[in-house]
Amino acid sequence: MLSASHDIDYSIVICTYNPDVRILQRCLQAVQQLDTSNLQTEVILVDNNSNTPVNNLPCVVACRQQLPAFTCLLVKEQGVRFARMAAIEQAAGKFIVYIDYDNEPEKDYLQQLKQLNTLYPGVAAWGPGNVQVDFIDGVNEAIAAYARVAFQERHEQEVLFSSEKQWQPCYPFGTGLCTYAFLLREYIRMARAGKFTLDGRTGEKLSSGEDTQMILLCISMGYAAGVSPDLHITHMIPASRANDAYLRRLAYGTSVCYATCLLQVFPEQEDRLLQQVMGPYRFLKNALKQFIKVQYSKEPHRLFELARFIGLNTGLYHALNKPVPLPVNKIARYLKLE
Repeated sequence: MLSASHDIDYSIVICTYNPDVRILQRCLQAVQQLDTSNLQTEVILVDNNSNTPVNNLPCVVACRQQLPAFTCLLVKEQGVRFARMAAIEQAAGKFIVYIDYDNEPEKDYLQQLKQLNTLYPGVAAWGPGNVQVDFIDGVNEAIAAYARVAFQERHEQEVLFSSEKQWQPCYPFGTGLCTYAFLLREYIRMARAGKFTLDGRTGEKLSSGEDTQMILLCISMGYAAGVSPDLHITHMIPASRANDAYLRRLAYGTSVCYATCLLQVFPEQEDRLLQQVMGPYRFLKNALKQFIKVQYSKEPHRLFELARFIGLNTGLYHALNKPVPLPVNKIARYLKLE
């Protein structure tokens, strides 16, 4: 591995756990086809302790033969956060680009990043403004529109960025995220010190807290974050995720972590969160009201809205160290949100 002199421009990090081989193969093929003209790059594939070692898969063996600067890491501690932290410590690039194993970047992805990083040095985190969701096994039309949004489809028309100290619509998600490596090493330092505690996705748990904290950390250190329409990625979604059960768990998992993410990066936001939190009776009343409507509704989006409502408010309670009303926890268990 090269030293911190940044002889490498971009370290591409791919984290995976028990991958669908069809999807991983498409991802690796897209990474091999990236235009790296006048760029020095490396690829770090992280196996987060899959049941079948990823290193031995034929598509990984083929990629290793095509890309000399290719490393496969085995990280046994379960959780995307731990996988990414290991990759950050290994990475030698000035920038780290997260290409999730279900991402298929366009050929010019790195070249577009290079232009953005040159034109906007004060933007520390970039993500794709154009994300196309590909339901590789199809999707039920009743949930298709919601699922596209849930899986981060977006089609921006212009470069957008901000430095507000709370989540903004223009902030990037983890899909295709490019960040200054030195800021991610600061994230590691703070995580190891116990300041950041969210593990991100772990097995069946669908939280995405580590992505959010990385982006908010960039904001806290005086940088901006944003998206560009010139960054294109295809997000590949199989049948195992294009269904009601997964989507309600995703709605809960991606919302329950937000208040903790925000408060751990910006402790001064506690007063604002205290003003937002519902009292236990109101929380329970609203949850029950929505739960009853779900039972009599044929519209699946109501179930996803209920999962998100419970997630956002449960997250506030967790962040502020308040006990969640027991009946709300029972509803969450009944709906299998965790």
